[in-house]
Amino acid sequence: MKKIFKEIIKNNFLKNVDFDFINFPIIHSFYKKIYRNHINKKLNNFKLSDLMISTEPSNICNAKCIMCPYQKMTRKKEIMPMSFFKEIVDNCLMYGVKDFNLNFYNEPFLDPFIFERIKYLKSKGVRAQLFSNGSLVDSEKIEQIFKSGLDEIIFSIDSLKKETYESIRRGLVFEKTINNILNLIKRKKDLGLEKPKIKLNFVKQKLNEAELKEFRSFWVDKVDKIYVSLDDGRNEIPELFENDKKNLTSFPCVRLWHELIVMSNGKVPLCCMDYDGKIILGDFNTQSLKEIWGGDNFKKIRQLHLDFKADKIHLCKKCVSPWRRNISMIKHNREEK
Repeated sequence: MKKIFKEIIKNNFLKNVDFDFINFPIIHSFYKKIYRNHINKKLNNFKLSDLMISTEPSNICNAKCIMCPYQKMTRKKEIMPMSFFKEIVDNCLMYGVKDFNLNFYNEPFLDPFIFERIKYLKSKGVRAQLFSNGSLVDSEKIEQIFKSGLDEIIFSIDSLKKETYESIRRGLVFEKTINNILNLIKRKKDLGLEKPKIKLNFVKQKLNEAELKEFRSFWVDKVDKIYVSLDDGRNEIPELFENDKKNLTSFPCVRLWHELIVMSNGKVPLCCMDYDGKIILGDFNTQSLKEIWGGDNFKKIRQLHLDFKADKIHLCKKCVSPWRRNISMIKHNREEK
């Protein structure tokens, strides 16, 4: 049985099956033990260089997406100085980091230094990616994207229907966004380029869940990959998994060992749920990556997760991620097609 559980954890090949039996006390206790062993084995090999650094060039966006808490964000709107950006990147490079993302709560193409930032990352021989809503990717920016050396761009689009799209991505124009992305795809093909990889992210929710099949059918041969994610409740619309969570254990969240976020002011928040920086784990204004990672704040958060006590942290208690780690919640994980 131990071998079977390990295979399930490793492969997630039964993600569409409801494993209610995992919640039986004896089985659940055994599963926790297997899961803990699996996590500890992974952590023995963990290095700071395994982290992806998500640096927020600015915290400015031009959309009012219904599933995003951007409109509730109270922290000061600002653009990270290019000199400070380079300091952060250089410090992370000292510890072998090779993977950078240029997002947190922002539309990256509103940043006047975005292409300079990408070029700086590429000059250091590291990977650079970003998420965009696609609304600003006109012909001029398309050419700059190719010249910058960007490795990957993920566009967030949630429908092929104007009414649905504009109901979700409020403030954006459907035709403009779709044409921008199609033009980028065509220009890349005409130039015969391998990069950037062009991917899409479809946030599945009540408004668009019936449109997913049509969405995939249209885009599958045009882009490199389609991600299907769930509305994770950051804007508390809706409150997800409340009934499912009642008798479940909160499991260690993989994000703590995968992604470290740097806000536009240089401070490091808990994770993507922490849009206003309520839980600060470090500050690149005064600390190095190693000091932040080894700091008491970060250690305490990680230990609570490793002790299956993520629900003791306010933001983690509201988040779906620690509950997805339970096998009975695997069906809710992000799909890739």
